[in-house]
Amino acid sequence: MSQPKIEFFTEVEPLLRYPPVRAAKAMPDWFRRMEPAIELPPSASEWPFGVSKDLRLSNVNATIKRCPGVLSFLAEGYIVPLWTDYIVQVRGETIYAHGANPKLARVGTHSKKHQYADMPLPEGYVTDAVKFINPWKVRTPPGWSVLVSAPFYQFDDRFLVVPGVIDADVYHHMHVNTLFRRVNADHKLPMGMPFIHLLPFQRGALEHEVRLATEADRKRLEQLDFEGQRFFGKNQAIRAGGNDDPE
Repeated sequence: MSQPKIEFFTEVEPLLRYPPVRAAKAMPDWFRRMEPAIELPPSASEWPFGVSKDLRLSNVNATIKRCPGVLSFLAEGYIVPLWTDYIVQVRGETIYAHGANPKLARVGTHSKKHQYADMPLPEGYVTDAVKFINPWKVRTPPGWSVLVSAPFYQFDDRFLVVPGVIDADVYHHMHVNTLFRRVNADHKLPMGMPFIHLLPFQRGALEHEVRLATEADRKRLEQLDFEGQRFFGKNQAIRAGGNDDPE
């Protein structure tokens, strides 16, 4: 069986030099710069000599750069970079977006009054959304969709990307709706900045079950806890332990 494939395509040939990329290759700058461990001062009760950051001990002095939950979250899926420079101007409840490249700078608005009047908005945002017309299209195999959101852990406090799901096996557009803060400002959005994060997933692939924990569950958790009590190679040990099915 062939490997499922996601396809990104555009009618703007020069844009191929600035393509969507795997999220693992577009980690946030702050995450790349972060140290994987910190120095711990001496502690009379546990570590009388302290802990050097060079030891990089799991569960002791590791930072979130070694957290499997954060690392896997950031590495999963694809990042679509912004396709041209934009200036977004906000004055009270009025907002305009101006793009540098006329072929790529199509924008529109979604009116709260007409399109989402009953949806509560986060405090302090312009009520109408700016819709960026995305020149990239996405196609997935039958039965696959993509979750569209802001890039994880980027923490851009100027605007929110409104998340959504695209059934990209039958519908290929992925335009980006955004809500900007109600602060008088001229926002610079440079071409190439991480703009949206796409997570492909297979629709209806899992059954749903709710139950009381079994003895097999208890043994599995006990084994994972044992494997997790490691200074070195903790994550690899947990993965190996999680593949077993204790009886």
